[in-house]
Amino acid sequence: METERRTRAPWSSWTKGLLAFSVLVITGIVVSLTVTEQSTYVSVEDAVSGKYGEGSNLQVHGTISDLKINDCLLIDGNHSLKVDISSLILPDTFAEDKGATFTGIIQLVDGEIILKAEKVQMGCPSKYEPAEEPIS
Repeated sequence: METERRTRAPWSSWTKGLLAFSVLVITGIVVSLTVTEQSTYVSVEDAVSGKYGEGSNLQVHGTISDLKINDCLLIDGNHSLKVDISSLILPDTFAEDKGATFTGIIQLVDGEIILKAEKVQMGCPSKYEPAEEPIS
């Protein structure tokens, strides 16, 4: 009994090229949709200087002051920035006179520059508070 051999014609080079190009385009689209916008790390002084327009995504570090229910001031030297914290879940260590880094969007409200906070990270307590002495 004879067996019949079946073979397929190989893909043409243009078909292979089109497939490779399609994979690259799809990969590029997926990456661009999943990458989040990076925030720019700036000082409080730079944030309030007017260098960054409304809608800028910034990361600002300073000391928390004038804490209220929906906002606080972020202070660094002689400069302060009002921070809207109304949409945040605040960590247990969140308190006045503590160091914090806020990430958020710059907004102009009644001519005042405000950072609408989306994320807060408290400074490491060991860096800002003296270590407790061991009990003997």
